[in-house]
Amino acid sequence: MAKDGVEDRVKLDEVLKSLFNVSKKVLVQMMNSLFHEKFEVEKTEVTFENNEFISDEYDIIRGDLFLKISKDKKPYHYHIELQTKNDSTMIIRMFEYGFKKAKELAKYEQSSETIIHIPKQLVIFIEQNKNIKDELKMRLVFPDGQEVSYVVPVMKYWEYDDKKIIEEKMYPLLPLQIFKLRYKMDSIKRKNKNTITKELLDTVIEAKEVAEIIAKEAKELYDKEEMDGEDLHKVLLAIGNLFEYLNDKYGNNKNLDEEVKAMTKTLYDPEVEKRGIEKGIEKGIEKGIEKGIEKGIIKGKIEMQIAIAKNLIGLGLNIDKIVEATKLSREEIEKLYN
Repeated sequence: MAKDGVEDRVKLDEVLKSLFNVSKKVLVQMMNSLFHEKFEVEKTEVTFENNEFISDEYDIIRGDLFLKISKDKKPYHYHIELQTKNDSTMIIRMFEYGFKKAKELAKYEQSSETIIHIPKQLVIFIEQNKNIKDELKMRLVFPDGQEVSYVVPVMKYWEYDDKKIIEEKMYPLLPLQIFKLRYKMDSIKRKNKNTITKELLDTVIEAKEVAEIIAKEAKELYDKEEMDGEDLHKVLLAIGNLFEYLNDKYGNNKNLDEEVKAMTKTLYDPEVEKRGIEKGIEKGIEKGIEKGIEKGIIKGKIEMQIAIAKNLIGLGLNIDKIVEATKLSREEIEKLYN
């Protein structure tokens, strides 16, 4: 997310990390939409991969998100970058990220020929810009004249309203509907030489209204079991965080922050929390039963070995032979003589 302000980058980094760290069902459905895949939730495993690499200048460079989706033990790798503004060097950075990830993955290839697999990539641009095309393109030209086109698809997020996001099951991206308004707020503020005007405050109120709409939509998705309680919690947190960021920067109305927080807290009601706790207890009980069975089996085996050892002692068998037959320790068997 280079070229954005530090605050913007940190804020979006945090939101991205939390929103992609959702339940497998929600994440796989979103990846299917973003990359036009058809993964079945029950038949796949999802892993977050390393996103830090060493540059040629020995600096650490960080991509936004690298994911591995495994189906029938075959891995599929994906890379997503989230951008707020247009950046002419983006395609070069995507190539650098993709190549470094490919080199990292190539270590595990068992082949006489080195094969480099670039992950499937996507750049999500949030703010409207007429210079952003449907694809980022670069041509690689080699000394022998060979040419290769390097193309990365683009998602123009500003073209998606909340209804379309829900229709395409990209639920974790709902909170970014609020962030779309930053472009409008920035334009108003620049036009008025950084003065907070009524127009700017009206746009902040518009952001609050958007926050309320998408928060209610997220709750409806939860009620329909399209997402679980933890997913809802993360979406509502992101809504609150993004609104707070915009309000602090463009409106500075603390009352609005409190209203949005109160609204999200109301939607994440005690019933949702209770269901989450019950689900956790249920999982805990299942694990407890598994452990109990395991312990029972172990205990039963030990008791059986002791019974066999006692019989062998009664038959006058040598202690070394009893150790060999039962796999009990010499000390355990010596106790049985008393």
